[in-house]
Amino acid sequence: MLKARPLLSWILIALAASGARAQDSVDAVQAQRALIDAQIARFEGVPDPHGRVYFLGFAGVGEERVFAEEIQLAAKRVGERYGSSMRSVLLLNDRRDLTTWPLASQSSLQYALREIGRVMNREDVLFLALSSHGSRGAISVSNTRMTEQGLSARTVAKLLEESGIQWRVVVVSACFSGSFVKPLANNHTIVITAAAKNRTSFGCSDQRDLTYFGEAFYRDAMSHSTYLRVAFEAARSDIRERELAENFMPSQPQGYFGLLMEEKLRGIEQVHAPLHLRPDQGR
Repeated sequence: MLKARPLLSWILIALAASGARAQDSVDAVQAQRALIDAQIARFEGVPDPHGRVYFLGFAGVGEERVFAEEIQLAAKRVGERYGSSMRSVLLLNDRRDLTTWPLASQSSLQYALREIGRVMNREDVLFLALSSHGSRGAISVSNTRMTEQGLSARTVAKLLEESGIQWRVVVVSACFSGSFVKPLANNHTIVITAAAKNRTSFGCSDQRDLTYFGEAFYRDAMSHSTYLRVAFEAARSDIRERELAENFMPSQPQGYFGLLMEEKLRGIEQVHAPLHLRPDQGR
C-alpha cells in the first residue's frame, strides 16, 4: 500500500497540472472574446433602410507584417467608402503586437461573426476581408507561439451560415484564393479573390506593407471608384500589367458578384460615395 502512494501522488500532480492548463486555456479564450466584445461595444449608427455596412478583418499570418497592415488599410478604406468605420472588428495575427487586437483564429472568427450577427439588422451588409498565405482550399493561420493551422473555404462558408448574416461581401487576399469562390457564392454574396484557385498571388513579404492585390485594390482602386465591381476590374487590370512587366505568371484575380448583393450594394454606394466621385456615377 505504501508503494502505491508515490504513484498516487504523481497522478494527483498530473491532474492538477492538466487542470491548470485547461483553466489557462479557458482564461485565454475569455480574454480574446473580451477584446472582440470591446470593439463591438463601440459600434455606432442608426438603422438605415438601405442597410448599414459592418467590417470584419482577419489577418492570418503574424510572422509577416504585410497581412496585418493590409487588413488595417482595408478597414480604413471600407470605412471611408461605406461608412463602417465605427462598426469594424479586427482580428490580427501580428508578431509585433500580441495584446492590442484579438488574435485571428477559427474560434475568434466564429465568435466575432456570431456576435456581429446579433447586432446587425436583416438588411445590413457584412464586409469580410481575409489576408494571409494560402494553399488550395484554405488560408494559413499562425502567429508567435501558435501552431500553424488552416482555415478552409468551406469552414468560412459554414461560419457565415451559422451567423445568420444574409448580405455579404467577402474579399480573400491569398495565393490560390479562387478556391473560396464556389463554397461562398450565392445571390446574396460578392466574392473577390486575389488569385485563381490554381495561381499564386504576389507581394507577401515581411518587407512590404501591402501585397500586390492590397495595393491595387484597397489602396488605389477603392479610392477612385464609386462601385465595387469597377474597383475590382481596375485592380485586376493593374495587377495583370504589373505581373507581366515583372515576368510573373498572372495571378488572375477572381470576382463573383451575386445579383441581389450587387444591386443592394449599388444603393449603399450611391449614398456613401465621396463628393469627388458623385458627379460621375459611371465610375
